[in-house]
Amino acid sequence: MAQHATGRGLATAAVQELCRLSPAHHGLRTLRAAVAHDNAASQRVLSTSGFTPAAPASPADLGGRAGTWYRRALGTRP
Repeated sequence: MAQHATGRGLATAAVQELCRLSPAHHGLRTLRAAVAHDNAASQRVLSTSGFTPAAPASPADLGGRAGTWYRRALGTRP
């Protein structure tokens, strides 16, 4: 999200729409996302959207920053 658009729920709405569309249009059953430890806003977006922490994410996964992989089974609601 652009800095001027943060805090309006746009990222949460986009992630939730992706979760809604992915099974029907792409046959996906699970989504994963890696988030850096210092990115609290993205962690909140994922948690609000029904993702749960699943495994550590290495700096190679996140451009040099350590973090966490989050996971959500599709077909479930947050």
